[in-house]
Amino acid sequence: MKLAELDTPVLLVDRALLARNIARMQAMAAGAGIAYRPHAKAHKSPVIAEMQLAAGAVGQCCAKLGEAEVLAAGGVRDILITTPVVGRGKLARLMNLLNEARVAVVTDSAANVGELARAAQTGGRPIEVLIEVDVGQGRCGVMPGAAAGELAAEIADQKWLRFQGLQGYQGALQMLGSAAERRAKVQDALDKLLASADAVKKRGIAVAVLTGGGTGSSAIDCALKGLTELQPGSYIFMDAKYAGIEWEGAHRVPFENALTVLGTVISRPAKDHAIVDVGMKAASGDGGPLQAIDLPGGVFSFAGDEHGHLRFEGTCPLEIGAQVRFIPSHCDTTVNLYDQYLVVEGDDVVDVWDIPARGRVQ
Repeated sequence: MKLAELDTPVLLVDRALLARNIARMQAMAAGAGIAYRPHAKAHKSPVIAEMQLAAGAVGQCCAKLGEAEVLAAGGVRDILITTPVVGRGKLARLMNLLNEARVAVVTDSAANVGELARAAQTGGRPIEVLIEVDVGQGRCGVMPGAAAGELAAEIADQKWLRFQGLQGYQGALQMLGSAAERRAKVQDALDKLLASADAVKKRGIAVAVLTGGGTGSSAIDCALKGLTELQPGSYIFMDAKYAGIEWEGAHRVPFENALTVLGTVISRPAKDHAIVDVGMKAASGDGGPLQAIDLPGGVFSFAGDEHGHLRFEGTCPLEIGAQVRFIPSHCDTTVNLYDQYLVVEGDDVVDVWDIPARGRVQ
């Protein structure tokens, strides 16, 4: 099937670009001697997870328990859930999941440690636990330093829990435009994580894993070599916002835009603009507007749930029925709007991959 035959809007993945992105991140991590555990919140697909594992990833990260359940059902056998799992219902699901895969979780409170310990004892299976440290995100996590040591001691005292290490993620710095500013903030976050690891070790508790990082900080994380494990997500697809950042040691980001949304011009109400069938239900706007491909001067803006404006300073070159490919501003939230990827090579649709973890927010 050709792209020109498709009903739109649809989500496209360029198979060659996806494969190159996966290989580049694997090479970067391997060259630094750091394991990489990519984040499935970006792709939500066991098919893509298996591609990453085949390239050398040690496992997958999942933001939510529901995502982990989907990946485990799809054959992924090593998963880290990067958000605390809280509540009786979710803990019962976690124990069931441990029958299918090795699953570790993060925590940042004594109350949750107690919950995890009781669930593990009731289920008769130990749970592997990491402590989330707030290294600057201002979201989940204990304060760096002594608090991590105190919580690690509580975990170590629990017969049914197995302390593995620390997680420190600083998402706010991933798209800082200046490479020098990003490096300084990555170093600061790493210093906080290492100080926390020292506090744990002073209590006689081993720290096997220091996990964190992301796509925008990956080159810096590899150069600093403080982490034992990387958690990049967006690198497989990339999105429009990443085009605006400087890259550590290079003129441009080494990953390519493998994910696009294909739309169609459905109206030409004025000389200078067109209306496309790509609105907020077809692409997320939390990262800003979409970027039209091969249309210099074309500026996209959302025009509602089902519509988008594509404006030009002069005459719009598009006729009704013309197809337009867009780079999303945020790949994670755009993927979450679709049930399937259409896999393309050039102008040919060569495969269809389901996105079974989309909408798994629990």
